[in-house]
Amino acid sequence: MKTEAPKISDLLTESNDFQDIVQQAMDDEEDIREFHFINANMNEEKVEVVEFHSCIFENCKFTQGVFINSYFADAIFLNCDLSNVDFTKCFFRRVRFENCKAVGTNFAEATFDSVSMKNCICKFSNLSSAKIKNSLFEQTDFSNGGFQQSSFKSIVFQDCNLIEAEFLHTPLKGIDFTSDEISGILLSGTELQGAIVTAEQACDLSRYLGLIVR
Repeated sequence: MKTEAPKISDLLTESNDFQDIVQQAMDDEEDIREFHFINANMNEEKVEVVEFHSCIFENCKFTQGVFINSYFADAIFLNCDLSNVDFTKCFFRRVRFENCKAVGTNFAEATFDSVSMKNCICKFSNLSSAKIKNSLFEQTDFSNGGFQQSSFKSIVFQDCNLIEAEFLHTPLKGIDFTSDEISGILLSGTELQGAIVTAEQACDLSRYLGLIVR
């Protein structure tokens, strides 16, 4: 599956002064456009209702930062540490995450549209009540992550670690888990209707269907 790629300008302004640029944008109620943030840091600061367009974030460390109701369109995150960042109700459209760390990151009620994640560590991340469509998650670790009451449409998990991830009240019809590690996933059972699994995975999941496999 291919997602729609970010549309990045060829004329980006390089900067590591992320906090001052964001503060100025919030003060002026303006969008942030065409920046390449390199080695920028953010720690426990709060960014609220800011739009980022055609931006690259490279080797940035935003641990424990807060982005509330912010919008990311045509953005790339490369080798960033986003652990424990709060992206509640943020909107991501045509965004690529690659080689990023997002342990404990909060994407609750976020919207993903044409998002790709590759080689990311998203252990204990929270994607509850998220709306995710046209997105690809590849070789990414979502172990112990939460997808409760989320909405999936045209998404692919490929070679992902979903051990003990929670999918309660998230319909999985059409989701192909055959390349993924899904042992210990948490759900009620009804979510599995129409999901695609291997025979071995089916035996493990049979406990949710009240079956005894001998």
